[in-house]
Amino acid sequence: HKEETVFILKQFMDNSDIKKVIHDGKNLLKALSKDGTQVNGFDFDSAIAAYLIDSARDKYNLNELINEYLEKNIDEKTSSAIKYLSELYVYLKGRIKEEGMEELYYNVEHPLIGVLSSMEVVGFNVNEEILESLAVKFKEEIKNTEKEIYDLCEEEFNISSPKQLGKILFEKLDLPVIKKTKTGYSTNADVLEKLKDKHPVIEKIIYYRQITKLNSTYVEGLKNVIDVDGRIHSSFNQTVTTTGRLSSTEPNLQNIPVKYEMGREIRKVFIPKEKGDILLSCDYSQIELRVLAHMSDDANMIDAFKHHSDIHTKTASEVFKVPVEEVTSLMRSRAKAVNFGIVYGISDFSLSQDLKITRKEAAEYMAIYFDRYPKIKDFLQGAIDSAKEDGYVLTLLNRRRFIPEIKSSNKIVISLGERLAMNAPIQGSAADIIKLAMVKVYERLKKEGLASEIILQVHDELIFNVYNDEIDKVKDIVYNTMTKVFELKVPLDVDIELGNNWYEAK
Repeated sequence: HKEETVFILKQFMDNSDIKKVIHDGKNLLKALSKDGTQVNGFDFDSAIAAYLIDSARDKYNLNELINEYLEKNIDEKTSSAIKYLSELYVYLKGRIKEEGMEELYYNVEHPLIGVLSSMEVVGFNVNEEILESLAVKFKEEIKNTEKEIYDLCEEEFNISSPKQLGKILFEKLDLPVIKKTKTGYSTNADVLEKLKDKHPVIEKIIYYRQITKLNSTYVEGLKNVIDVDGRIHSSFNQTVTTTGRLSSTEPNLQNIPVKYEMGREIRKVFIPKEKGDILLSCDYSQIELRVLAHMSDDANMIDAFKHHSDIHTKTASEVFKVPVEEVTSLMRSRAKAVNFGIVYGISDFSLSQDLKITRKEAAEYMAIYFDRYPKIKDFLQGAIDSAKEDGYVLTLLNRRRFIPEIKSSNKIVISLGERLAMNAPIQGSAADIIKLAMVKVYERLKKEGLASEIILQVHDELIFNVYNDEIDKVKDIVYNTMTKVFELKVPLDVDIELGNNWYEAK
């Protein structure tokens, strides 16, 4: 009777008059779409709603949610969870309404389920020949870097063994010991960072770690996840981050490190779906700083974005008190560190380490910054105050992030809480805007009957597979939708690039 059951299920899913509540619906949408079944009348996803109510949970297991929110006591083994689903639905729907998150749920998160399901089904095409040649290139680069390290240390050893590396650095080369562990010396990233200017081998070791990790995760790793259709089907997770950003796994395409050229090279492997297609990359420019300008209502910063001046140059001219045309590239890069540091609630101590300046200088930069942008200081302080008072902070679309750290009795934990309180509304609002853009662009492409589709999101960048004869139309739709998707006090700027692979399109 399997066919009969499947037939009934399809009829049921297809019928838009029957409203459905599904727990974690994306996987069901994907499974059904493989044989062409549409899910209509999908009204509510209890996993996504629970995530909006509390984004800090480890998992959104149906039984756990029922036990916690409905005060039942069902165990993992029983299948009775399903009979409580409608009760859970009523509870969660009520909570979403109560907490002012209806717009966030119904306009952003719920329609996004279909977008992500489609992105996962489509996948990203991979050129296996390029992947093979990259494997050779990486082997070579790793070997050369090993040799450079051995030459600088005048002996061969296992660079990947913290124990052997510790002996070389702290006994043979006699570098200052930063931190000890139970078994010897710590050689973690922070330690190496602090030793950077003490010996030329340190830079090489940092580079070596980066490229060996890239090689295992993305060169060897990608080979193992290429599907029979020649594509990579990453999973996009909607309920993982506490800030509202998406995350991606198997493989994680969102954090290919691009600091080194070897990391950027990996993007050459990703190509359009068919011959003649092209990749389109659309990137929100400085969206978090724009969100900060909007949320803080700081006239000076709003003015800078409205008149399209380069925000980092403008900040540099303010902080270093020189005319815009006299800002050097060093000044600009320092101002950039201050701008982004502010978004992350940086302390003068961290800023002094980032810029390799004294703590006193860093404190001065920050004082001048807040003097020039006074409303930003008020906004950040306000975020800390409301986290202390309410226990959470909100984004522009009322996404809620709880910050229990701020009520801790430990000073280090409190200051982490303060940084989270300052950053979450900004990063979370940027995430809201990008998700809304994904939903709107997806709907427009469908409505216009276009074959081009969205295939990847990397935080503030969207990537599309575009059919040749649709290029101008898609560029128009994407640009207009992304720039107008949310009304801020400053323009939302979008950079658009085309390419025959992801590397070119970036």
